[in-house]
Amino acid sequence: MNFKKELRIRIYNKFNGHCAYCGEKIQLKQMQIDHIIPQRNFEKCIKNNFRVPKFLSHLTLQDLNHKDNLLPSCMVCNNWKSSHDLELFRSELSEQIDRLNKRSSNYRIAKKYHQIIECIKPIVFYFEKTR
Repeated sequence: MNFKKELRIRIYNKFNGHCAYCGEKIQLKQMQIDHIIPQRNFEKCIKNNFRVPKFLSHLTLQDLNHKDNLLPSCMVCNNWKSSHDLELFRSELSEQIDRLNKRSSNYRIAKKYHQIIECIKPIVFYFEKTR
């Protein structure tokens, strides 16, 4: 989706040029704009108040591209989040260590030789830390 330059700059500045999810610094040119409530499910979510974060409870059916529903994102986070809502995205991220242990012999050997130290903790997005 194409956004006007003025809106892109406004979204970029929300977190001073950082991805709202991982917190990495991103360039304006590389920034992607993510819908917190995904485009694909927006109408269903709003109509049924389904998995709508409290801070977005004011949105209406016409507010898909409301500035409050848009966050700056790096390409990696935006691709991983895809059409997930925040809690499903958080859940997917939380499962990564288990998946690596089950499916990656490279990961297991690196862990065995103490090249990797697992640090399992709750997933807190950058935008949640800076509110």
